[in-house]
Amino acid sequence: MNRLNGKKALFAAGTAGVVLLNAASWKSKAFSDWYVKYIFPVWLNTYARLTSLVPFSVGEIMLVLAVLITLFGIGFFVFYLFRNKRYKKGIKRFGKMYAWLVLAVCYIMTLNCFILYHASDFSEKYMGYDRTTQYDDALLADVSKNAVLKVHTGGYTAKELAQLRDFIVERCNTLAKEVARDDSGAPYYEGDLVAEASDAMRALGEKYDQLSGFYVTPKYLTCSEFFSQQYIMGYYFPFSLEANINSVMYVTNVAPTVCHELAHTKGFINEDDANLIGFLACVNSDDSFLQYCGYLSVLNYVNNDFYDSINKDKKKYRSHVRISDVVADDNIFLTREDWQAVEKRAVIKTETVKKVSNAFTETTLKLNGVEEGMQQYNQVVELLLRYYDGQYQ
Repeated sequence: MNRLNGKKALFAAGTAGVVLLNAASWKSKAFSDWYVKYIFPVWLNTYARLTSLVPFSVGEIMLVLAVLITLFGIGFFVFYLFRNKRYKKGIKRFGKMYAWLVLAVCYIMTLNCFILYHASDFSEKYMGYDRTTQYDDALLADVSKNAVLKVHTGGYTAKELAQLRDFIVERCNTLAKEVARDDSGAPYYEGDLVAEASDAMRALGEKYDQLSGFYVTPKYLTCSEFFSQQYIMGYYFPFSLEANINSVMYVTNVAPTVCHELAHTKGFINEDDANLIGFLACVNSDDSFLQYCGYLSVLNYVNNDFYDSINKDKKKYRSHVRISDVVADDNIFLTREDWQAVEKRAVIKTETVKKVSNAFTETTLKLNGVEEGMQQYNQVVELLLRYYDGQYQ
């Protein structure tokens, strides 16, 4: 009886610990910043070093095991309903084991993900931008009446957005001519693109201290076709502290995605921050291929917001710098052939997978205090405006 009570007390204490850690992170940014600076790197330099030694994605294996254990538990319970009571003891044991497993997952997610949402982000730490700043409607009137656009460009004018857009397009058009291409005109990279992108992040760490130090080894996802159905280019697995990337996506997406996911492993969990960091790592590289991919990675965000800012006026849009056909061809997620292969192997329709994935991501972000949900990816536009602040070079 005492042993049983001891286990219950230990489980209750563990549960209370998870609640207290999350409450502290929500309540105090100072606590979250302290954790990211002094504690989170401990996991990165120990546990993550071990998972980096494994050639495949440990996080994917963990996800599969979690699903299988859950399905087993459900099946075991259903089986018990139609059998005699001698299975009751087994059900209880499995239930207790599963409860401890869930508690462990809660700790891992809290320590490697949830607390990070409440720490100072990249834009606040290095650009002096507080994302909680509220802008007066009169100040935003010159940008657009589009509410989403206001969130993206707070305080910047439509003219400044147009300048940023034209700058990005010009860089893409110029760099598109400098990258190596095969006989079909498709770009390719000679060398290890993943390693080069990782080196670009290390170089960026010389300027931004939180990005310095040890980096995990990025890995390709084994189930890339399934992740492609979700339109996912990369995935940060908090369970294994891994940066995983889609092996099916078009080559121009690889470097920015590697840098984006590595940014998460350095404690920058917000998606707009990770988008900006991926962009900066690539465009500040000496490699023209990485530079091209970096500018391509933000082209859609900036171009779409610009198009909204001019109320989708096609004549006005055509008066600005034109996106070259080569850039448009390179600015894709998957090739037509790869999409056909993905659809052919799909067990569940892509539309269904994408809808469920988007709903899960939206819910996860909002539960962690990201009120704008998936729109946070698009907010890289405002960060780019703040980074350049009218100085395009």
